Amino acid sequence: MVSTGSGTEKNRLRIFINKYRLVIFMISFIIIKQLLVIGMPLFAHAGAGHDDRLMINMANSLSSGEWLGEYSEKTLVKGLFFPLFLVANDVLGIPYSLSIPGIYALGCMIFVFGVKRLFQTEFPLFIIFLALLFNPISFADETFLRIYRNSLTATQALIISGSMFAVYLNRFGKKWLQILWAISAGLGLASLWHTREDGIWIIPLVLGVIVITSISIFLKKELLIKEKVKKTIITVIPVMILIVSTIIISSINYAHYGIYTSNELNKSNFTNAIKLIYSVAANEEVERAAVPRSTISKIYEVSPTLNTIKAELESSLDRWSWYEKDAKVRQVEDGFFFWALREAVANAGYYENAVKANDFYGNLAKELEAGFESGELKRRSTMPSALMSPWRDGYWEELPIAFFSTINYVVRFEAIKTSMTDSIDDGKNGILLFEEMTNNSARIKGEPISLGVQVRLALLNGITGIYQIIGFIAFVAAILAYGLILILILTKKLRNKYGLLDCWLVLTALLFSACVLAGGVAYTDISAYVAISYWYLAGAYPLIIAFNVIAIYKVTEVIVKMIYTKTKGQNRIRLREQ
Repeated sequence: MVSTGSGTEKNRLRIFINKYRLVIFMISFIIIKQLLVIGMPLFAHAGAGHDDRLMINMANSLSSGEWLGEYSEKTLVKGLFFPLFLVANDVLGIPYSLSIPGIYALGCMIFVFGVKRLFQTEFPLFIIFLALLFNPISFADETFLRIYRNSLTATQALIISGSMFAVYLNRFGKKWLQILWAISAGLGLASLWHTREDGIWIIPLVLGVIVITSISIFLKKELLIKEKVKKTIITVIPVMILIVSTIIISSINYAHYGIYTSNELNKSNFTNAIKLIYSVAANEEVERAAVPRSTISKIYEVSPTLNTIKAELESSLDRWSWYEKDAKVRQVEDGFFFWALREAVANAGYYENAVKANDFYGNLAKELEAGFESGELKRRSTMPSALMSPWRDGYWEELPIAFFSTINYVVRFEAIKTSMTDSIDDGKNGILLFEEMTNNSARIKGEPISLGVQVRLALLNGITGIYQIIGFIAFVAAILAYGLILILILTKKLRNKYGLLDCWLVLTALLFSACVLAGGVAYTDISAYVAISYWYLAGAYPLIIAFNVIAIYKVTEVIVKMIYTKTKGQNRIRLREQ
């Protein structure tokens, strides 16, 4: 009797493990990964008032029930999701070195389950998960140890892409499952949109999946019209969530500051003013400076509003020109020009409140438009986004080179490392505030690095080294595999037998999205400031890794099955002949 009971228990355990082996595998390696990174001393830059410290200040204000704090030129410039994340992290008492890798691991799981229907077996899912989990970007200096918003980008990219793929792959399945995936995609999209101002790079993927999914639903003859409409509505849930989140944040900002916008860089009178300033044709070509001092001088002549802050603006431009490579030039790169302008307006007293500042930019925009209409200013074309520098003829040659350099930078995992960087204080115990908001110790100059941390750093950098060695080779192999899949798709029998079309669409979305981000960074690099860096490209790495693994595995799977089928057929012929 004991033996029978014991056998039954073992059988149940075996069934349980077999049923949930993928989840068990994931949890096991997540624990290993967490043990490698938890408790790592962080890099706290308390002096970075426009970046790291701004995030901490926003989080501190949210935590104190003061929304984003007292209004200033820095208030509505950067998204609030990362500060919200820090608040949640603080309330739950989770160390930052646990929560950031933890939420990234969740993103990996969501992606893997999102693409599950691409494969007939679970085996490739193990590989995809492992490759994504140990992505070096998830434990690098600038995207993990630095307390800044770029640490969330890779996670957001995985959640959005994996969830959108699931919406497509489950389009003919149960509606409740499709709804869950659509909500997941919407939450991921809203989080990215309200984390970084350049989140538009993911929109082509989202809209592309929505369009393709909707078309395939309406082409399905077996579905009733009513069912088609319901399923199509489900596909647009992500966009609806993004719109609702933007309305909510804009409404709260209006209640607190009197200006209806989620972010002044994307939609406000400031947006209009900065874009019109970029529209003024320059008399001279200055690298990475679309608005040279000579252009500002012309604007003074047509804009009484800007002329009222001439002294403040000139002083601000002098300070921000420190970033210019040649100090004698005294020009301000495009990536810093908008900060110089906002600082000058603040120093002139217009940031007393949001309405006053918004009116200032509104008047400036009207005067610039009048200057264009009168012919005093010559207009040039600008890019759709107010954050992008105007196009120049020389970019036709520079952009392709910068783009391929950026792609090469990503696929080779260049410059990524994990190390201990001394925190920078502001003289006002700023580092202590970082530690309080993150529930994590910060790296203090002069503190010894424990043996345990040294060992973990060596292991993490060893993992990074493996990705750096095989990254380029894997990408080239994946591109060849992607091309072969496209060729095989042309044969209908093979296309349907191996589910190649869905796989090709997913691969296309992954590659295209990574290229859109790389293209945007490359354009910024040649037009505004040095931008080719892994923290700005954080969202591209998981997409490229997933692209590599899925493409190579799928082609390998197809080739092996084709060889097996051919060999099996030949063996049957031999048996008949015998």
